[in-house]
Amino acid sequence: MGKSHNKLPRYNHYVPRFILENFATNGQLSILDKHTLKQFKLPPYRAMGEKDFTNVRIGEDILSFENRFTYIEDQAAPIITQIVARKSLTFLTPMDEAILHTFVVVQFLRSKKRRLDQAAVGAEIRRRWPEIDQNPLKEEMPDDEYEKFAALNATFSKLDELAGALISKHFYLIVKDCTGELYISDNPAVMHNSKQYGPYGNIGLAVPHIEIYYPLSRDVVLAYMCPLTMQETEAAHIATDSETNAIFGKGFLSPTGLSPVDILEIESRRKEVRRARDYYALIKNERVIPMTPDTLLFLNSLQVLSSFRYIACTRKTFDFAIRAITERPHWREGVGIQFT
Repeated sequence: MGKSHNKLPRYNHYVPRFILENFATNGQLSILDKHTLKQFKLPPYRAMGEKDFTNVRIGEDILSFENRFTYIEDQAAPIITQIVARKSLTFLTPMDEAILHTFVVVQFLRSKKRRLDQAAVGAEIRRRWPEIDQNPLKEEMPDDEYEKFAALNATFSKLDELAGALISKHFYLIVKDCTGELYISDNPAVMHNSKQYGPYGNIGLAVPHIEIYYPLSRDVVLAYMCPLTMQETEAAHIATDSETNAIFGKGFLSPTGLSPVDILEIESRRKEVRRARDYYALIKNERVIPMTPDTLLFLNSLQVLSSFRYIACTRKTFDFAIRAITERPHWREGVGIQFT
């Protein structure tokens, strides 16, 4: 902390610059502002950030957390560069994996969307319990600066615990194998859950069945699968095998035997099971799967819905994003914390 403000990095990124450079063409990113639907281009060093996002003003001094983020990014950057180049995870050491998981967690915690959610919680506490003073340092910093300080401090105080939630998950790559542009947003570590858990919500690093996706480059996405989902997938394959064998046995032992229709149904079921097993084997064993058009659409949907404001890609192709926002106006504001 010091008064030499000009020596501090005043423009702080939501998304690391080296990640954004993986989406740039000729040093430029194509960007969509989903609030206004305006499209423009920026170099990565000027995109996805704001002034003093990771700096806290305390009186006449500034406390910067940027060096902590930079330290983690500097460790992760060469690992991610190799992942993108090789399109493989097989070369990673246990230490590489730990650094990668920590990097992903930090990206989740440092996003603008996360900061706004934390501010919304603080505002709700003030609304319900106005007598509670959330800022014990009023003499040193105003409430908005203390709110920022608390959010940044929490990012690193809980880092080991949250990174542990990723260590237990199976991670793999989705490599682009289709036409179309992959999006990255100002909230790139996106989550999806096909299960519902009522009032407790279904989104969070440690929530059962959570899926996590982080685009590393224009054609490589890092993905995480919950071990519970893997167990249920393998159990479903076994159950389908048993059902198919039961259909075959019943028809084979019947007086009329297997009809052509029965044979076609059994073969169709077996073919579908083989396809599902082969795809799952790529995730579990090879840890790399191809990105189909449907997968690209799914991943881009998550980036649009989860973003705070900005979406970027390699070329200026935001037709899908604009259509999605136009048809679903609530996507313009994205998903935030809701109170009842």
